[in-house]
Amino acid sequence: MTTIAVVIPTHRRAGSLADCLAALAAQDRAPDEVLVVARAGDADSAHVVAVAPIACRYLELDEPGVLAAMGAGARAATSDVICFTDDDATAPSGWLTGLLALLDAAPLVGAAGGRDELFDGEVPRIEPRTSDVGRLTWFGRHVGNHHLGQGPPREVAFLKGVNAAYRRSALGIPRGLRGSGAQAHFEIAVGRFTRSRGCTLLYDPELAVQHRPAGRLGEDSRADPSNGAISDAAYNLVVAIGGARGIARSVYAVVVGDRGCPGILRGLVALVRHDAATARKVAPSVRGTLAGSWALARGRGVTYETFD
Repeated sequence: MTTIAVVIPTHRRAGSLADCLAALAAQDRAPDEVLVVARAGDADSAHVVAVAPIACRYLELDEPGVLAAMGAGARAATSDVICFTDDDATAPSGWLTGLLALLDAAPLVGAAGGRDELFDGEVPRIEPRTSDVGRLTWFGRHVGNHHLGQGPPREVAFLKGVNAAYRRSALGIPRGLRGSGAQAHFEIAVGRFTRSRGCTLLYDPELAVQHRPAGRLGEDSRADPSNGAISDAAYNLVVAIGGARGIARSVYAVVVGDRGCPGILRGLVALVRHDAATARKVAPSVRGTLAGSWALARGRGVTYETFD
């Protein structure tokens, strides 16, 4: 029987973590391992794990960043499949059963994931759904929309970290991305590695978890990221995409950009519209993009830690 581990990075969100572990305890297919990875000194999270209704291993790290936590959990796990979720997400009882079934749906499926249904407190967000999910264009524009997916299971370029499971042989944790917290766009680098192993990633919007995005500590606030966090996100996106497409992304990002990392044209439109929040992102976004393209030009993009 295929074994499955669930790795949960956490950082001082004990209440959310308790709900996450309670949902895992109610799975109709129990996980073979649950590994909670926290920063050293997080006594509240350690207590939640100690009294959790499911057996867990608790790992402490001094190194910041979600990728350090994911890597530590994957190294400690011994299961065939390594699943990741966030401490602010709760999964329905059939979640792990569905992920394992999706992994077995076709030959060479290396990863499986689904939707994260966003909630504001106990109220689900009402947003238009789409079938355009997890896509990368040839010029490096990325389309996420994992929380909005609809339709049948389909192949995607990357999955969202809150709801993703990987075969050990298809998992690579990227090194070389910037940031000390969420480390934006790491999922794109992970998806790139999975595809480099000749595997596909399948996304099924019916495999949803309930996601109540909690606040982030540090520079990468969801509502008001610092200039440094904006620059890190722009850098990460370029090197995560990598190769010729990463260079194409650099050109697109400097000239046009997108909402999170606006370029010059988006900045000009923002000035006309008196959108100061977008306009102030242009300089750090361009700076991070150029740094990313320079890293690629010198052959210093991401490397990967593997687990097979």
